[in-house]
Amino acid sequence: MYQKKHLLTALALIFGVIAFSTYLFTRSNMKSSNFWNANIKFSENHTLFFQIETTSSEESEDFEAIAIINGDEKIQLISQGFDEDAKKYIWTFPFQSEIRLNSKNDFTGVFVKTENNESYPFEILSKTKSSKKKINRFPNRVFSSVPNQNEVLLSDRFSLKLKSSSSNPKAGIAEFQRDPKTNEYTGSILTQTGDYRYLAGTRMGNQLYISTFDGVHAYSFLINIKENGHIEGIHFSGESYSEPFTGVPDSTSILDDPYKITKIINDQSKLHLILPEYKSGELVRIPIGEGKVTLIQVMGSWCPNCLDESSFFNELSGFDNLNIYALAFEKSEDRLKSLNSIKRIESYLGLKYPILFAGKAEKNEVERLLPISNFISYPTYLLFDKKGDLVEIHAGFSGPATKDYSKFTSEFRSKIQSLTSNYHGQ
Repeated sequence: MYQKKHLLTALALIFGVIAFSTYLFTRSNMKSSNFWNANIKFSENHTLFFQIETTSSEESEDFEAIAIINGDEKIQLISQGFDEDAKKYIWTFPFQSEIRLNSKNDFTGVFVKTENNESYPFEILSKTKSSKKKINRFPNRVFSSVPNQNEVLLSDRFSLKLKSSSSNPKAGIAEFQRDPKTNEYTGSILTQTGDYRYLAGTRMGNQLYISTFDGVHAYSFLINIKENGHIEGIHFSGESYSEPFTGVPDSTSILDDPYKITKIINDQSKLHLILPEYKSGELVRIPIGEGKVTLIQVMGSWCPNCLDESSFFNELSGFDNLNIYALAFEKSEDRLKSLNSIKRIESYLGLKYPILFAGKAEKNEVERLLPISNFISYPTYLLFDKKGDLVEIHAGFSGPATKDYSKFTSEFRSKIQSLTSNYHGQ
């Protein structure tokens, strides 16, 4: 009897220790997320407002994760730890840029474009944390409108003239939608070369301010909604760019057909490309017309639209009878100097298809390598069937922030499925 009682006591102690250890483990792994409004002061004329989500453990306020929030987009930054030279805590974007914080859990520091070491002051607008997922992206002080005073109905689609004051304005299409629960406005702007990715912002009265920030794009659109439903405003980008734009409600306007812009010269559909693999430098021949479908992506690690296209192409890499090759045109003509930038994108997306180094992203460089004319956009893709015949060339890429993205990706998957079929092109 004594031994049984002793055994039960010992078991109770063991289970108590296990329960307490489990509690401590669970406690230490509990995460707390907070949303913040932040800004970067690029110039006296342009302060970029955006939002950030931070994650910390219950045991420490030190940031374990930082993400940039643009509407439905979340860009996870990568911690590089403490930099002894800069005396800052470094958080890197997928691209050649980073945020350098003064301390582990403080939103003061600088945003740096690492390719040229340009830096700009970065700060949080308020030390007050918010548990709400959506708070106003733009502070009330930036508006001059009065809220709810004769508000004009905002169309969900506009035909735009970007650079509207110039003799050669640029065509665009704006798409907007409002979340009725949060009153946040999101959308994108489409141009002939792609979209401006995820825009998000705030409306007050007849002013709508939207922005996006991904480490490359640092865009703000200050929009006035006119009594007739038209819009006009200023587009700011980074430190020095600002251009006016105008827009009219339009549910049917379209841009030029992206399949009819860039052409193969003299129907030279048979290509013979040999380029170095970006890491090893080992020469790789791209097989075209050898029994498999070939998808060639013209891209750059510095290009956010290329990141969106690469993410989608990565989903296609599992198709049998499909070869995908990315041709990386970089800021430097030196492969070794470009290596880290490309590796950053490859790692961030977990790319499963090869990236070849194609040279410097300069005007006409793509047309020197490929027998094409009227190249206008990174990214651009070329698609060849199993026989090596050109199926299509597509200029630009409108990504997941746009309304037709699901339709485009669904149709493209079906096209690849048809081309890679064992019965197609035999």
